[in-house]
This record gives sequence, C-alpha cells and structure tokens, in this order.
Amino acid sequence: MPAPQRERNLDLSIGAISLALFAVSIGVLIWFLVAQIDNPEPVPDSIHRQLERLTDGQGDARATFDILLILLWGFLHSFMTRPRFKVHLQKVMRPHLEPAVYSIVASAGLIAVCLLYRPIPREVYALEGGPALMMRLLFYAGWGLFLYCWFHLDLLEVVGLRPIFSYLDSAGRPLEPFRPTGPFLWVRHPVELAFLIAFWAAPHMSVGHLLFACVMTFYTFLGIDHEDRRMLELHGAGYAEYMKKVPQILPLPR
Repeated sequence: MPAPQRERNLDLSIGAISLALFAVSIGVLIWFLVAQIDNPEPVPDSIHRQLERLTDGQGDARATFDILLILLWGFLHSFMTRPRFKVHLQKVMRPHLEPAVYSIVASAGLIAVCLLYRPIPREVYALEGGPALMMRLLFYAGWGLFLYCWFHLDLLEVVGLRPIFSYLDSAGRPLEPFRPTGPFLWVRHPVELAFLIAFWAAPHMSVGHLLFACVMTFYTFLGIDHEDRRMLELHGAGYAEYMKKVPQILPLPR
C-alpha cells in the first residue's frame, strides 16, 4: 500500500476511534451514575483488591483517592488545551490529528474515572415514590438536553474528525460567524447544564455520589470559564454581545 494511502487510513482510523470512544464514554458515564456509583465492586476483582488495600475501610482515604482521580483527569484534560502544549504536541504529530488525540485522551480518562471510582455508600438521602420518580425523570431529561444539543453542534468537529476530513480533502475550513441556535439561545453552555443535571438528579444520594457531583461541578465551571474566554478570542465582539444577552448556565431572564 502506498505511503499516502497508509497515512490516510491511519488518520481516518484515529478519527473513527475518537468518535467511538466519545460515544462509549458517554454510555459508561450514564451506566456509572445509574447503576455503579454506589456499587461496592465497581472494577474487576484484581484491580478492586489492589484499591481495597489502599482505601477499604477508610472513608477519608476513599474520598482522597476519588478526588485525586477526578483532579488527575481534569488536569490532563485541561493541560492538553494549553497553547504551549499544543505546539509541542504538533511537533511529534501532524497538526490535524491533535483534536482527535485530545478527544481520545479525554474520553479514555472519563471511562477510567468511572471504572476506578471508589464508592462511599453512606446515605445522604433517599427519595421514594413520586419524588424519586420525578428525580429520575429529571436525570433522563438532562440526557435528552445533551442529545438535543448535538443537533446544533458539529459532533465531528468536537471529536476531531472534521479537521482530518478537511486535511485529507485539502480544503481548509474558514471560521464561521458565531450564530447560536436551539438551546444555545437559552444558555451559553447547555451541554454543561445537561451534565450538571445528570450529576445531581439522583433519587438516592450517597456520600460517594455527592463527592463526585461536587468535584465534577467544580471542574465543569472551570471549563465553562475557559470556554467563554476561548470563544471571546475566536469571535470577539460578537461573542461579547452574546454573553451580555444570554445567561451562562441557567435559563433565567436578564
């Protein structure tokens, strides 16, 4: 097979892996929040036994491990967005692959967090009957919002496939004017709002679930601030005006 064809196939394979891993990571997160976050054996036995030696029977040790696990993923997730790191990364790989590699690392890291997270099953509250049903419906409504957002976002751009297609077609894609549609007319960050709903809408809340929701909420708001600054750099006055008119995360009138 000629070298250009091998490179093309490799590029498309990396893009396909990024897309597939993104989908798997969302599925794993839903499974984790619904069925696994309080499970005493969240990972395979061999790994579970090793984690038990470090954390079992020690509530504080479990909490410390879980916080460090999420912060490590968050640090890696954020560090890879730094311009200086991107410059170094593009020295060892072709620039059009960088978004897909970033997506692969972020998705794989989220899967690892869900599989390695240590439960702290002490109960904070437990709803029953109608309130429990309403909370579960709210949880799935959050994921409905998440799905709806992708009708107004370019998923292939997010997972890094679009830059690969543009490179292979030798057609650069100019920056499009900022034109929010759909849920982006209600709030600036509806995807993050969907995640926050999913983190907190639980008919049964354990200490471990509460810890996960708190740390992930903290990281989500850091990401929102970073995204606002990035969009301001890209779109300038247009995004600044959008920020004045549309609330950040809650659809409240201004």
